[in-house]
Amino acid sequence: MRFKGLKRGRKKLALAAAVGVVLLYALVGDKGLLDVLKLKSERDGIVRFNRTLAAENAELEREIALLKTDDRYIGRVARTELGMIGKNEIIYRLGESGP
Repeated sequence: MRFKGLKRGRKKLALAAAVGVVLLYALVGDKGLLDVLKLKSERDGIVRFNRTLAAENAELEREIALLKTDDRYIGRVARTELGMIGKNEIIYRLGESGP
């Protein structure tokens, strides 16, 4: 009788150890829970980055359309970004007097 009890105890211990190993592998093993969480975090960062790029692309497309069609916008860009002046415009430079 004692022998059977010892075998049953070892079987339970072996089963518990096997379950523990499987759970440990599921948590930290290849493609385990930690890897899945890390990949989800990376995916979320990529999705945010893609949204940012999409917004920038939409703004650039709007600006391209304005540059193709809006003369006033072209003039404003020429003045601010390129330092150009229009017809009949005079530039006054106010500087410090002295040496």
